[in-house]
Amino acid sequence: MEIKKIKLKAVLAFAGMMIMFLIGFGACGGQITKGPAEKPKEESLPPAEESEEGKATKLAWSYDPTGKRDPFEIPKPLTPPDLGTCGNYYLDQMWIDGIIIGGGNKNIAHIILPNAKDCFVKVGDVIGANKGVVKDIRSDGIIVEEQFLDPVDPTKIRVVDKFLKMETESGTQMLKK
Repeated sequence: MEIKKIKLKAVLAFAGMMIMFLIGFGACGGQITKGPAEKPKEESLPPAEESEEGKATKLAWSYDPTGKRDPFEIPKPLTPPDLGTCGNYYLDQMWIDGIIIGGGNKNIAHIILPNAKDCFVKVGDVIGANKGVVKDIRSDGIIVEEQFLDPVDPTKIRVVDKFLKMETESGTQMLKK
């Protein structure tokens, strides 16, 4: 029963295609026509014979791949810029272990990260997951400036100064300003 249905569908499909062919052939009046009429050819002089030198200097077009990448080479994956170990954590997760006071505003802060690694930062370094910039290093802590889109007005950028306070022997916690 199933085979009869498949055969019937095949016969109907073939018959439909034949009918479409006959209708299309009948629409053109039974004559096969060529494309648009050809323009009469202008009489021209036979081409001048080229010398042996002319044939040698005439070059065919060729592809020059210099400066282009290999189309079959697998592209390198895009990686975000490396922020170092200090760029993977939020400021709330970091604490200052010590500050080295140097002459001429060349202070350096020693920061401990949650994964027990450490890093040294100076003024102008990028720190934290929000890409904050160290603006000042004082004897009691550092000031980090982070920029955020203002939730009230998305066209403005809000600048927030955060103060990472150094833990002392009394056990004070990190504070934000």
